[in-house]
Amino acid sequence: RYIDMQGDIAILASGGGASLLNIDTLVLNGGRPANYTEYSGNPPASVVKGITKKVLKKKGLKGCWVIGGTANFTDIYETMRGFIEGLAATHPKPRYPFVIRRDGPRQKEGFEMLSQIAKKRGYNFYLFDSRTPMSETARIITRLAYKIPKKS
Repeated sequence: RYIDMQGDIAILASGGGASLLNIDTLVLNGGRPANYTEYSGNPPASVVKGITKKVLKKKGLKGCWVIGGTANFTDIYETMRGFIEGLAATHPKPRYPFVIRRDGPRQKEGFEMLSQIAKKRGYNFYLFDSRTPMSETARIITRLAYKIPKKS
């Protein structure tokens, strides 16, 4: 479930239909998608790790957007663990921003793990749950990736 595109914002999306709508929103905000991929259902960490490694190996990335709605049965901690494992296997270490918008079962534990890893390893994570619309995170990743000043 990976399609290479010509942009520079990596996308790890959850949910087939929502992922396509999110890519449209990214483009409408000036973002250039580097890929299309999605992991639906409740994938084990190993699946998310593999997808993450594939997506992040692309040269010239300026940001990464991990996007998904509020899951009913996806273990957010498990998928974020796979994301972290894939990120740790990416060399050189990415220095660009990561905007992560997820919610669902074990989201708080997943975000706590992400916060600890960001501090320990120096990643630039921006974490959002269902209080922030997915469309808003499209604007955020575009602004951060392309270093566009925030409007007052």
